[in-house]
Amino acid sequence: MLRPAKMAKIDLQIPEDHIAKITLGIANLNIIHLMNIRKTPPGEFDMETNQENTLLCKYITLQRRINYLCRALEIELNKIPWCPYLNDINPHGDIVNIETEVKTIEEGALPIIHEIKSLKEQRQDKLRLLTNTEIILTSGLDFHQFYENRFLYLAAGLIPMENMEILELSLSNVYHILLPSTKLGKRRLAFVMGAKKDQEKIEKALRSAFFEILDLRIVKSGSNGNTLQDLKTKIQDTDVRISESETRLNKVKLGIKKRLLRLNQRVILSLNILETAKSFDKVGNSYHISGWIPQDILPALEREVKRASPDRTKISVIIPDGAQNGPKVYLKIPTCLKNPFFLKPFEKIIFGYGIPNYNEVEPTIFFALSFLVMFGVMFGDVGHGMTLFFLGLWAFKKSKRDYIRQMGLIILECGIMSTIFGFLYGSIFGFEHILPALWFSPMTNIYYFMKLAVGFGIIIISLGMILNIINSIRNREFLKGVFGEMGIMGLVFYWGCVGLIIIYMVNGRLIFTSSYILWLLLFPLVVIFFKEPLYNLYHKCILKKDVPIFPCNAGLYFMEALIEIGDTIIGFLSNTVSFIRISAFALAHAGLFFAVFALAHTLQTIKWGLFWYWLIVIIGNICIIAIEGLVVSIQTIRLEYYEFFSKFFKGGGELYSPLMNK
Repeated sequence: MLRPAKMAKIDLQIPEDHIAKITLGIANLNIIHLMNIRKTPPGEFDMETNQENTLLCKYITLQRRINYLCRALEIELNKIPWCPYLNDINPHGDIVNIETEVKTIEEGALPIIHEIKSLKEQRQDKLRLLTNTEIILTSGLDFHQFYENRFLYLAAGLIPMENMEILELSLSNVYHILLPSTKLGKRRLAFVMGAKKDQEKIEKALRSAFFEILDLRIVKSGSNGNTLQDLKTKIQDTDVRISESETRLNKVKLGIKKRLLRLNQRVILSLNILETAKSFDKVGNSYHISGWIPQDILPALEREVKRASPDRTKISVIIPDGAQNGPKVYLKIPTCLKNPFFLKPFEKIIFGYGIPNYNEVEPTIFFALSFLVMFGVMFGDVGHGMTLFFLGLWAFKKSKRDYIRQMGLIILECGIMSTIFGFLYGSIFGFEHILPALWFSPMTNIYYFMKLAVGFGIIIISLGMILNIINSIRNREFLKGVFGEMGIMGLVFYWGCVGLIIIYMVNGRLIFTSSYILWLLLFPLVVIFFKEPLYNLYHKCILKKDVPIFPCNAGLYFMEALIEIGDTIIGFLSNTVSFIRISAFALAHAGLFFAVFALAHTLQTIKWGLFWYWLIVIIGNICIIAIEGLVVSIQTIRLEYYEFFSKFFKGGGELYSPLMNK
């Protein structure tokens, strides 16, 4: 857990006729992080690109056709059973057979599908016409003569009642007659008449008032109630025809469902293979696959390659030495984090700051432990902790979405820590007289609490600097790791300052020697100030390299070094003091309880006082859990990012993302 999984670079040379089988095999293993060879510097690999765009487009089109058929036939594609025989997929050889079979299925199903679609559209049109006509007839008016007039325009429709004035205003410049009629819900049936030459202006005004014009073909043709009955009969006949067509379609569906599901699987797997092959290169009749894999599962890949292509596939393995400097810098090693499931959710929060570099210390365990401790300290209450625990447990158990499950696990663990510190503080839902405090009560030991918060901050800052030293040595950045302000010299100076504070707190006054000041305070600052000259002197005298000791512009260098020293001292002070917010938010948590109980006791004196007392206590606890829980989480992440990660976290890594069968 303290460093990413050790990786190995693998290169596969695969014959063309085995590429599909090998690709599917390594995708099923879900272990290889592909490296796109075409993104490497030109000239490193003498290979031709082979993107197979035409074939890929054909499979994409086939997938759309199959999806359309499945939607029309109401076939669930997300519940496809896995078929073992599909392990032998050949996108190049299968395309003709798949296209032929899909075409055959379409010829049997599409005519019926289109027929049903057309019949439903006809039914909808007739039903809309019937409804509109029945609405018009509720007015009891006869408009046949108006429709027979060539110079008169008539529109009938529904308008929101509050838009009647808007319509009148819009028609103010046009000669018109507006006849409101029956009220239908929140709308009103209305008729608008005007000159035929003003039809365009009238229709524009109707649209601006959200006037829904009704289809009145029956009224225009002089139809009567008998015609309405004929229309109802036609709708019933259409329903019968739709039912008959759906019965035929169901019979067709029973015959093609399994074939369609199998075709869908083959198309999806072929698409995955072709998409993956974009990262492959081809030379003659051979493909080249290059990627990264954790060293401990390398034997599984070798077994799969030998099974899929026993004799004709060549595999080579390169074990990197860890350093990524030098001529092979473009080969960025992906970072594969291997944490137990209860630490996995914290990786997402770390990725919000950056992806750890392959050579960095893996920070998840340090982040998770410090995060949980700080949250528990600031949110310590047995009742609130148990509430968070059961809320997180419910989200983890019941949700099917991975990110909600991970969030639930974090809430569950935060609840456990809050419960532990609740027992230490003797607090349960804000009541501090029920449980005895196993450690101390925050509100009665404020100064002691602040000292503990600063002490915890010193530990976190020191840990960050130690991790920075380890990272710098791993990456051979000795200038930063030894002479830097976050390196060994910076750590010595910081601990020297901490030692003075401890001496003052123990003795009540500063007691120190000149050796202490010289070696633990002044010496580290001088080394940090002259770090570049000292580092260059080491190279010149020990390693016999011809390098200048001082930079060209020495004056500018000393000015920058002086500012850097001041910034380092101020930074150490502000970073340490920043951890007082841990005690501050814990006291705020307790202070909110004080306000809630003060209001509850006040209301207890009125009628139904006991009811109001417990109502205020319950509502207050719910608000504290919701608001304070969110604020504490934000402040904890802020301390992690700015006071801890900034000391050692370089980032810039590439997350291990293995090829998988979709």
